[in-house]
Amino acid sequence: MEKAKREEHMPSKKKPLFLYHGSPHKDIEEFEPKISKGTGEEFEPMVYATPDLGIASAFLAEVKKEWSAGRFGDFFYVLIPLPREEFIKNHKGGQIYVLPSDTFESDPKRGLGEYEWASKAKVKPSRKIEYSSALDAMLENGVQVYFVDDNIYKKIKESKDHGFSILKNLESENQRRSINVKSLGNRAKLRTTFSLS
Repeated sequence: MEKAKREEHMPSKKKPLFLYHGSPHKDIEEFEPKISKGTGEEFEPMVYATPDLGIASAFLAEVKKEWSAGRFGDFFYVLIPLPREEFIKNHKGGQIYVLPSDTFESDPKRGLGEYEWASKAKVKPSRKIEYSSALDAMLENGVQVYFVDDNIYKKIKESKDHGFSILKNLESENQRRSINVKSLGNRAKLRTTFSLS
């Protein structure tokens, strides 16, 4: 097993040599294609991965209710509708699996666009990066993390600007800890959002 470290691997139109798949499950030897409804659309069974370590780290989080994530330009964030202390007490970290990209394809018009790659075949990880904390993994890899109550979460989900104006006025966990803070700035053009549960 490999110690966790920051790896920059930005998406491009060219197929990356490897991709990342984050999971709270630490003992996966082979990924089998499954149906995923994370982006609100249902496709055939696939194994999903991303060239972005930050996005993969968001999938280490195990939240027992709906939560969501999105991206304004290169500003990737997660919304966790739980008290911070409750999330920290109950989450257990996980693994980011490094997958060979041979069987993966990307459709820029689907899901997370160039940040999402899918394979119809089974995939064996080439290595693993272990994290003892999903929150630390997200912060370390530049994901902007927001703990919100159910009311704020609902307002963000229902807002016409996908929560942009609300997020601008919230303090992220990154700001709270001074770790990899990114400014939302004027990035009002939304690339994508998705809900998970």
